[in-house]
Amino acid sequence: MPGPADSSEKTVRLWRRIFLGLYLTFTLGVCLLAFLSILAYQLGAHEPPVKRGRRIMASADNPKELRDCHKRLERLATELHKETFTLQIKALKFKRNDPATEWRNWSTGWKHRWRRLNYRCRLSELSGQGISTEIDKMAAIHRSLDDLQLSYSGVVNTFVERYVDRLRRLRSELTGVRGLIDRRKHQGVAPTGPSGVMQ
Repeated sequence: MPGPADSSEKTVRLWRRIFLGLYLTFTLGVCLLAFLSILAYQLGAHEPPVKRGRRIMASADNPKELRDCHKRLERLATELHKETFTLQIKALKFKRNDPATEWRNWSTGWKHRWRRLNYRCRLSELSGQGISTEIDKMAAIHRSLDDLQLSYSGVVNTFVERYVDRLRRLRSELTGVRGLIDRRKHQGVAPTGPSGVMQ
């Protein structure tokens, strides 16, 4: 017949199992939440749609408002194109620059401005309804810019994976050659041609 020590030991074991079960459930829940959060961030679902600020009139017939939308859309297109090439130049000039991270950070801000323009100019809301030809055309350009941004992301990733290290190495070698030329110049030795003949 079990004594009081056996029953208290069973009670302790039971509480340990309950505590361990709760601890594992909580830990797995936190890990799952973190995983889903990272996944949502990577898929772009982390940013809620913009729903504040001034908007154009629903009639979309005010030339001043349409001109402002056009100007903002044009700025988005220019920024996207410039950043892609500026990023590649910076990657070569600054060794500690991480183009992929910089592109992701920049793209986050650009994507927010892209969404804000969509909200402000009612592009998705009014396009295809026959209200304004200008809105229809700007909405098509706006959608194309989103596709282009995704394509540029692929270009940047390819550039980082295949070419950054190689181009940095070539740039470093060019710097080394320039140093050799400068040393030769300071020593007063005339450079030789490909056949070793003094020029």
